[in-house]
Amino acid sequence: MYATNAEYRAAIRTYFKMDVLALEEKYADLKIDDPESFDELLYDEEAMQRGIKTLYDNTYENPRFCNLYRLAAGRFFSEDFEIGLCVLLTYDYFADFIALYENPTNEDLWKVILSKIE
Repeated sequence: MYATNAEYRAAIRTYFKMDVLALEEKYADLKIDDPESFDELLYDEEAMQRGIKTLYDNTYENPRFCNLYRLAAGRFFSEDFEIGLCVLLTYDYFADFIALYENPTNEDLWKVILSKIE
């Protein structure tokens, strides 16, 4: 799905349907020479919040996802499921988590992500 930070950001933007064009217009007058720094501005927080809410609302009653969120939150010495979900959206887990979210009955996907998070 991605092999670089730029590809990961593009994957996040695509999955969460971020309005990059509006952000590019908003920051067009800024004089930023570093492409990565400019790229960091192209983060649509509202789209991300909507996406996270949708993911959480669709999974919070599923005991397997709750366990996964608890395990992921433990990476930050927490048991908060929403923190766990955010961890699962980071570079190391995003591709596997989204594949699992879209195919929650696939036992191989569960094994992959659990082996990474445990």
